[in-house]
Amino acid sequence: MGKLGGEMKALAKKVGGSFKTVDDRIHIVQRFSRHLRALNIQIQRVEQVKVRHIECYIQARLAQEIGKRTLQNEMAALRGVLQQAGRKQVAEHERLTNQSLVLAGASRNGTNRAITPEDYQQVLKAARDKDAGLAATLQLARLMGLRSQEVVQSAQSLKTWKQAIERGQTRLTVVYGTKGGRPRETVILDVGAVRKALDNALSVAELRNGRLIDQLCLRKAMNYWRGALAKAGLTGNYTPHSLRYAWAQDAIRHYLAQGFSDKEALALTSMDLGHGDGRGRYVVQVYGRQEAE
Repeated sequence: MGKLGGEMKALAKKVGGSFKTVDDRIHIVQRFSRHLRALNIQIQRVEQVKVRHIECYIQARLAQEIGKRTLQNEMAALRGVLQQAGRKQVAEHERLTNQSLVLAGASRNGTNRAITPEDYQQVLKAARDKDAGLAATLQLARLMGLRSQEVVQSAQSLKTWKQAIERGQTRLTVVYGTKGGRPRETVILDVGAVRKALDNALSVAELRNGRLIDQLCLRKAMNYWRGALAKAGLTGNYTPHSLRYAWAQDAIRHYLAQGFSDKEALALTSMDLGHGDGRGRYVVQVYGRQEAE
């Protein structure tokens, strides 16, 4: 890593946010730094970064057919780092607005889709053949609507969740790996299936010193989980998030069956996903478009 990459990485950490937000920001600034090196642009410090360097980076990313929503997030990360470095004039330059960079107007509609029951079973079989811990986390992600980081760290909550089910509770508290570090509660849609998945996960964890994904650190565990699931069949329109999409659609059906209105079902599902009750429209766009239709 060059001097520019090192400085930007340090600044990316100082901007703050959840583990995932900071990690994503670090990857973005390092990609930007590599882009400049590849063009032989000799920059050693953030104070040397100019508007044209960022314009060139975004143009290159657009040429790679990277989605506008992704590039909006990348620009937000770069602006945050520039602000942290005291480069407000560059961060807020009129040539670096989303409108000027041709990034405005991107849809928030989900690009992935919920995994079908048939495809899920195929991926689960492939995961079982490869790694019992991988299969256990796959099941938990599908049955509880967990984010990738939540499920990779789920071993720390298995006993607590099992006890909650035994007490007859209808909701489980997700603590580790949540966005922004904010605990959330999620509804249990299928008590029997969740109990069976927890029993299986506990059995695996007992053989691995309390781990489901047997890696030395969280970063390596996340990389392994994503990579192994891709090899198991979560590719193309399917990603690990497709498991959460499918769970969200199950949750919408669950609440509608209980007599809640469409708006209430979306609000409740949004809260279960950890987004808050005011993001029902977002849930329709990203997670439950088929259900809404």
